[in-house]
Amino acid sequence: MSIAKPTKKCPYCRERIAADAIRCKHCQADLTKKTEKRSSKLGSYNTFRTGFLVGVLFSIILALLLWGQLHWNG
Repeated sequence: MSIAKPTKKCPYCRERIAADAIRCKHCQADLTKKTEKRSSKLGSYNTFRTGFLVGVLFSIILALLLWGQLHWNG
């Protein structure tokens, strides 16, 4: 009969590991460091989505500026 050891989820890869582990056996993350919580409001947004939207907005502005230059300087 085996006794079940307490487990927890790795804060990096979310796999189950031993509660007293100091390194994740799945992703090899060092668990002795404190994980940083994102405190800024911008840090909570998805960075890919934010970058994509900024890129689209920049492209639209650039296209309007180029169209204006070609249209008015004719």
